[in-house]
Amino acid sequence: MKNTHQMIAFCILLIALFMTGCNEPDLSAPSGEAEPAAASEQIRVAVIPPGFTSPFHVAVKDGAVAMGQRIDWTVDVVAPEHEGDFAGQVVLVEQELQKGVEAVTVNPIDAEAIVTAVTAANDSGVPIFMHNTITPVSEGEVVEYIGYDQWGGAAKLAEYTCDLLNGSGEVFILEGIPGFHTNRRTQGFIWGLENACPGVEVVGAQSAEWLRPEAIEIATAALLQHPEIDVFFGNSDEMGIGACKAAARLGRVINEDIWCVSIDGNEVTLDMIENNQMTATLGVHPYMIGAIVIRQMQKYINGESVPYILETPSVVVDIANLEAYRSLETWTEPVEGRPEIDNSKPTDQY
Repeated sequence: MKNTHQMIAFCILLIALFMTGCNEPDLSAPSGEAEPAAASEQIRVAVIPPGFTSPFHVAVKDGAVAMGQRIDWTVDVVAPEHEGDFAGQVVLVEQELQKGVEAVTVNPIDAEAIVTAVTAANDSGVPIFMHNTITPVSEGEVVEYIGYDQWGGAAKLAEYTCDLLNGSGEVFILEGIPGFHTNRRTQGFIWGLENACPGVEVVGAQSAEWLRPEAIEIATAALLQHPEIDVFFGNSDEMGIGACKAAARLGRVINEDIWCVSIDGNEVTLDMIENNQMTATLGVHPYMIGAIVIRQMQKYINGESVPYILETPSVVVDIANLEAYRSLETWTEPVEGRPEIDNSKPTDQY
C-alpha cells in the first residue's frame, strides 16, 4: 500500500513538472532539460536529514532518491544516529562536501549549530539548500529553503482541536527537541487555541524528543496525573502515536474520550487514522518534499532561478479526507513564500 501511494504521488509530481501521463512515467528527458550525463559524469548530491527514527525523514529520502533516479542523479542520503546529534549533522555535511557533491540539502536539527555547515559549503563553492524549514539561519548563504509554514500548520491543528472539543477542554503538548521546529509548532498551536477557543486549557507540555517510546512514557504519566486530558498534541506524528498508544493502554477510547493530533502526515499515521487508532495529522507530504528538493537543485544547477523561500502545502488530515490526501487531491504546487522567523509571532508578522 505504501509503495502504491508513493507511485501515485510521484506520477502526479511528474505531471506537475513535465506534463507527462501518469500510467507509466516517461523517463526520457523532458523538453528543455539536458539529457542525463554519462555515468562517469553523473551528478552527485547529498540529502542530510536529522536522523531516520521518524518515518517522515524516511519518506523524504524515498522521494529524493526516486527523483534522483528519474533524472539519473546519484543522491546520497546520510543522517546522524540520533536527532540530537547537532555536531554529527555538521560533520556529515563536511564529509559530503569532501566527496565533491554538486549540491547539498539539510533538514537542520538546530538553526545555530548548522551555521558551521553552511559556511563550509559556501567556502567550498557548493550550493546548499534547506528542507523541511523556511526559517533562515543567522549566517552564511543558503540558496533556497523548502518547507511548510510550521506555525501556520500548527494553528490549523489548533482550530481542528477547538472543533473537536466544542471550545472547552484540556490539552497536553508533547514537544520535540528544543529548537526552532519545536518553538514554531508549539507556539503556533497555543496561539491557535487562544484565538479560536480560549476555553481550552493547556495543562502541560514536555519534550519527548520526537520519539514514540518517550511519548508513551510521558503521556502515561500525564494521564495518571491529569485523567481529565481530552487531547494530546504531538509536535511530530511519532509522539502523537505514542500518546494514543499510552491512552489506549490506560483504557481510554480513541476518538471517543481521548483524541490525538500531530504533525507530519506519515504513512503509518494515516493507517492508524484509517483504523480509528489516531485522530488527525497535519499532512505535509514528506515524500513530495523530497522529490521537490531534487527538482529545485536541478533547476539551480541548470542555471534557472529559484525562490529564496519555497512554501509547500499542508492540510489537516482525518478520516474524512484521508483518501483525498493519499491520492494527492489535497496537494497544491509549492509557491514562493516568506521566511518563517523564530520570533514567537505568526509567520506573516516579522
